[in-house]
Amino acid sequence: MKSKDPVDKNSRKFLERKISTGRSSLLLIIVLTVVNFGFLLADRGTYFLFSASVPYYLTLFMKGVENNFVMGSWENGPITMVCVAISAIVLVIYLLCWIFSKKGSGWMTAAMVLFIVDTVGLVVISFGLLEDPWSNIIDFVLHIWAVAELIMASNAARKLKTMPQEQPIADMADLSKTDPEVF
Repeated sequence: MKSKDPVDKNSRKFLERKISTGRSSLLLIIVLTVVNFGFLLADRGTYFLFSASVPYYLTLFMKGVENNFVMGSWENGPITMVCVAISAIVLVIYLLCWIFSKKGSGWMTAAMVLFIVDTVGLVVISFGLLEDPWSNIIDFVLHIWAVAELIMASNAARKLKTMPQEQPIADMADLSKTDPEVF
């Protein structure tokens, strides 16, 4: 049986993979949040986890206020639409973090900080506004997982930024022409 080679956690390839995983998670968070807003505005009563919570709950709460929290379907009034606009700005910031995180480590750090704030907001909303805060336990776990991935990606981006560029391996024939003592 073949044993696996140990992974060099300081290699460029490993760090790039961590960044790629963090960026993929960030993109999934953005997409699922947009889908959640579609469901919310269509009054579907469906919510995908692994998404930004604060913009969603802000809009949901204000939609409830506008509709006096009555049972039945809720209309999307002007306050709801203002909350959607505010949430869209937050999502654009997440999207900018995703786009620019490919080149700059600070953008991944910004996304990580934003999602940590979102996670704290989820805890505050769950324990401050919901009757059963533990109904969000899976959402808590997925938020922590996403934060961990974003932290690892941010750390990897920082390490990769300080890592020297790989030098291309010179052709052996070229080496023999410049330094005959090499051979």
